[in-house]
Amino acid sequence: MKIPNFDPIVRHQTSRLSRVIRAIVLIALWLFVALVVFANISFTLGWYSDGLVSLYLLLNLQPHANNSILLLIGLMLLIVPVYCGWRWVHLTKEARS
Repeated sequence: MKIPNFDPIVRHQTSRLSRVIRAIVLIALWLFVALVVFANISFTLGWYSDGLVSLYLLLNLQPHANNSILLLIGLMLLIVPVYCGWRWVHLTKEARS
């Protein structure tokens, strides 16, 4: 026998401080990723400056890794939307049932 209105997921509100800390950490991580991508794309395009070389040395990046990182970024740009679409279809099917 199925219990009507049974929802086994426990939901609770997270505190405002916890949400702010999570947001700061995520923003910092995305800024770091953007910095690494910018440095790699700049070197791939041949843009050299003292600041960019210092950044490259500070992040300990390897010049031969440029193509690998750009390939990984391109692959992720293809995989993520496909997975999101597949997941969306399955979730809407479950919601309709």
